[in-house]
Amino acid sequence: MTPSQLEEHNRLFKEAVQAAGNEIIIQGHPSVSEPSSAVRSKLDHALQLFSRVIELNPGNWSAMWYVGKIHQRCGDQSAALEWFARAHNLNSGQVDVLREASLCAMELGRSKEAVSYATSALNLRPRDAGLQSNLALAFLLAGRLDEAKQSVERATVEDPTDPIAKTLRQMIEHFITASWVRPPSTTKELQGYWARRRPS
Repeated sequence: MTPSQLEEHNRLFKEAVQAAGNEIIIQGHPSVSEPSSAVRSKLDHALQLFSRVIELNPGNWSAMWYVGKIHQRCGDQSAALEWFARAHNLNSGQVDVLREASLCAMELGRSKEAVSYATSALNLRPRDAGLQSNLALAFLLAGRLDEAKQSVERATVEDPTDPIAKTLRQMIEHFITASWVRPPSTTKELQGYWARRRPS
């Protein structure tokens, strides 16, 4: 880049991050309401800015991660996964990218990709209980219950108080016991199934 292009790149990147920053969920994507028209307008503006940033610097993996997070916030998991994959191809050692890619793949029912991304993330940070739980969930959605059980047990060892790992352990034990029931293949289906099992 020329000095003027570099200046434009840095200015637009900062502006795009500010536009998107308060509207996206930085880590993970728990259930949130649909973005309002005002929020969507801000996110669309941020996407335009990031598009120019990436045009100026095709190696800016961080901008691609933000684009993925914006698509994730807007409910387009397929587009989000595509951008997380592009970011990963540029920076294979970034745990946040791998985590988000695995979560998107689980939303989409793409179990092989979910397990692959979750495994890669855990390889980079093997003592991370949250990443261990993510891998357990990916194994569960893939129907690989023995591996899911091993992973959630490791997560519990790393953090015995983690409520997510506790719930996940209950889910895994349920499907191991009810061997005639195949686990759902997406996180949304799993949440719905588990909610229906709870006493009213």
